Amino acid sequence: MSNISSMYARLCNIEILPSYISEVSVGDLLTVQALVTNPLDWNHFYEKISTIKKGDKSDFMVVTNEGDRLQGTGDIVEVDRWSNRGHYGFKVKINVKKQKSLTDRRTRVPRKVPPQSPEANKPEILTPPVAMQAVVVAPEIVNTKDIAAFKEMLKNSLAMDMPPA
Repeated sequence: MSNISSMYARLCNIEILPSYISEVSVGDLLTVQALVTNPLDWNHFYEKISTIKKGDKSDFMVVTNEGDRLQGTGDIVEVDRWSNRGHYGFKVKINVKKQKSLTDRRTRVPRKVPPQSPEANKPEILTPPVAMQAVVVAPEIVNTKDIAAFKEMLKNSLAMDMPPA
């Protein structure tokens, strides 16, 4: 079992931010402990924790400070909650049935590129092919005869699409 510094945990449909997490340990048993000082926040957590029962199945995900993600499923073994002079807390233990590490999905910093020879640093000069250098397009002139032909073509195409009146 290893203690990990966690920046996020989600279990039993409860999202726990790093400001609440006091302990996370992972092994055959996932243990997440949170401390809450704000009574309004405690009401939110209390409502969610009250629905969790021993033996329930739960999905979980833990994200470490390094960005590694551990995801899986398991059975609830223990749910504790307490209050002590304005400080509230809870601990959830899950017997891990299936888990996988999702470190391959996280973005990685690209490796350093080895330095190149001085000749490789010279900018490459590109010249366009000869056929592309001398292409000049003359503007087309549109006259009234072309416009009339276009209108007639358009009128015929619309007439074909409309049902007879």
